[in-house]
Amino acid sequence: MKRLAVLALSSLATPAFAHFGDHTHFDIMGLLEHVFETDHIVFATIAVLTGIFAYRAGKKAGLKQKGDA
Repeated sequence: MKRLAVLALSSLATPAFAHFGDHTHFDIMGLLEHVFETDHIVFATIAVLTGIFAYRAGKKAGLKQKGDA
């Protein structure tokens, strides 16, 4: 679990390569506009839905394993 947390945190420093452009010189308003672009919203939605599905599948598998034991 500790390795997974380190991996997740270290991936925050890597670019997503969703689109090209300079991402280094943003003021606060520019950063907010950039974060709320369509491609960012779509990929954030995909990430959240994947997390929900993975959580539900894991929970279901855990309940099934408890029921089998």
